[in-house]
Order: sequence, then C-alpha cells, then structure tokens
Amino acid sequence: MTYKSSYVKDIEEYFLSLAGKGIMLSSKDYDLIVSWKKKKIPKEAVFRGISRAFGQRLNIKSNDRFSPSLCQAVSFVEEARRSYQASTGESGGEADLHEAVIQKTAERLNEIIKSEKREHVRANYIRARKRLLTLSNKGDEGLFKIIEQIEEDFIGTFFKALPNNEREDIMLEAEDKAKRRSRFMTERARRESISSFRNEILRKKYGLKNIASDD
Repeated sequence: MTYKSSYVKDIEEYFLSLAGKGIMLSSKDYDLIVSWKKKKIPKEAVFRGISRAFGQRLNIKSNDRFSPSLCQAVSFVEEARRSYQASTGESGGEADLHEAVIQKTAERLNEIIKSEKREHVRANYIRARKRLLTLSNKGDEGLFKIIEQIEEDFIGTFFKALPNNEREDIMLEAEDKAKRRSRFMTERARRESISSFRNEILRKKYGLKNIASDD
C-alpha cells in the first residue's frame, strides 16, 4: 500500500513536527491514518487531537525506550472527532458544517464572557469572539486551525500584558518542562513545545478558559 495522499502526508508531517528529530512513523501509524481517512474524520480534527495529546503531555512519551507514536494519540483524535460531530451534525453542506462550528464556539465564548469578572481578560475574550464571527460563511477549509490560532493569540495577548517578572518565571518553568524531551526535537518542535507548556501554565495559574473546547 502507498501513502501518497495529501491527507496522509499532511498528518504525518504535522505529527513529526511535534514529535521531533529522528522520529519515524511505523506501518501501524500509517494504517491508523488511513483508517481515519476511511472514517472521514476531518483532517483538522486529527490535527487538533494530536495537538492536545502533546499539549497535555498524556500518553506521548519520548526517551531512550519509548518513541512517540500516533497510536498514543488515538483517544485525543476520537475526542476531537466527537466534538466536531457534536458541533456540526452528520448531515448538511460544508458551509453549514463550518457555520455550526463557529456558532457553537461563539456560544461558548458568550458563556465565558458572562462569567469572567476580570475586565481586562473579559475584553480579550470579546475581541476573540469578534474575530471568530468574521469567519462566518467563508467556508474556511482549515477552520479548526484558524480557531486554534485565535485561541493562541488570546493567550499571547494575556501573556504579554503580565509584569516582566511573571513572564520570566513562566517561561523558565515552560523551558524546564520542555527539556525532558528536547534532545528528540527539531528546533521548531522545541519552540512549539515550550509554547504549549507556557499556555498550560497560564491556564492553570490564571484560570483561563479554552475557547475552542470544554475545559
């Protein structure tokens, strides 16, 4: 069997960009991607599941005895698939599916905005919602990735507003966490890992809510 489709190659490249230098997919990993394609799991949902697997540091291990495998991200991909289906339903045109995802995310942001008491944080959520609503009816193929970028920008804006000493402490903690598997990473993957740890620390320390999915 060959694995030349863009679906397979894009998922392979995304996973390896996070897994780091020297990591290769196994035949079992390729078969798993093919099975996701046959199930018509949206590529964006697979990206999201892989990203959350690495971001939460669950099941993805990389040391002298274990190498990261896509098989270790299965539960996260399935969760992302269920979230996508719950948001969009099983029928309707592609534009309708995108509109449903945007609507559900906007509704979640509305609830977050209502409950947030810190005015400066609330203002950031409002800006994120306004940006999200500009995507409506555009049929963006990479919708999940765009929503993730909105969330990343929200967290980045919050981080930049912190005092210098707090930012330095958070970055030192994130870099320390990333060191545990840094020798297996490309420079790009190392930076993304540090960013992921930074975001995790910020969410826990300051009670920030996930924009794109339930906490």
